[in-house]
Amino acid sequence: MNVYPKLGKTKVGYFYIPDNQHFHPSLKQPFKKINRNDFGCPAVGGLYNRMYSINSLASVEVEFGMKDGEPYYKYQIDKSVHAVTGLMHDFLTDKLQVLSSNKGTCVLQFATPIIFVTDDKELELTLLQPQHNIDIDNAIFVNGGMYPYGWLRAINAAYVQEDKTKPAKIIFDVNKDMYSILFNKQVSLKEIEPTEKILKYMQYTDRSINYHTNIKKIFPKVFKQRPKRML
Repeated sequence: MNVYPKLGKTKVGYFYIPDNQHFHPSLKQPFKKINRNDFGCPAVGGLYNRMYSINSLASVEVEFGMKDGEPYYKYQIDKSVHAVTGLMHDFLTDKLQVLSSNKGTCVLQFATPIIFVTDDKELELTLLQPQHNIDIDNAIFVNGGMYPYGWLRAINAAYVQEDKTKPAKIIFDVNKDMYSILFNKQVSLKEIEPTEKILKYMQYTDRSINYHTNIKKIFPKVFKQRPKRML
């Protein structure tokens, strides 16, 4: 007997931002559907077609923290995976960012140039710590959520330093999950080629936090630019 209701799947597309500075297409990772239910548990089965994960875009060890009252980070590239070149350094320095928090610690962000697209206004995605944990010392993964219908923005994996008196360390691995995505309903997730209207609307939303202190104030104006359908 099937105990799960037959629900229609919401179409969700994702794409890597084209012509993204310092990002090479060979660094792409696909999203993996998490559908395993070895015990036939209804609670686990309720996640069918709702939970996905993605591996890290790079194998690199990152140390971050506070030094002389200022946030810092440094990294070491895994030479068995990547060529240690100026282009690889450009990629990492472009995608890694460290900021001070309001508690005297700091936050490391590893940006992934991935955009989600849907025409479902109610679809919410939640960013979660991956099932297969990367190696983390003195840091906590930051969970977050968003509604991609009206806000096309890149996804960042973020980590907060726990003890500000000592550095935090994270080892990213291309063979291990970077983060997981949980949707509030079943989805059909596919990589897409962004259309001109998607890219045009994305210009209003992606990286907008770099120019505004309160996104809520500008959202109504931005939302008026959204096409009725994008998929």
